Amino acid sequence: MTIATPRPTEGPADRARPTVAWTSIQAGLWVGNAAGEFAGMIERNSSGEYFITDNRAHPLGTCTTLDEAKARHQRQFHSNSLAQRPTI
Repeated sequence: MTIATPRPTEGPADRARPTVAWTSIQAGLWVGNAAGEFAGMIERNSSGEYFITDNRAHPLGTCTTLDEAKARHQRQFHSNSLAQRPTI
């Protein structure tokens, strides 16, 4: 059995957030999945930019590379997840 040690900068909230996994479903189109749920899309447009939407098809902007688009989506996805959590 392997026991994973958290990274020094990783806290309990970081470990609780699902990571978005991206799947290319056709040329220029990626669909995000987080814990079995639709997380959003990234689409490369005709000018070569990557257009990002969230899980409700709301636009999150455009980026010049796929890696930048994935990172931007991940940041927005996490901030939205935190905002939607119920408080006790």
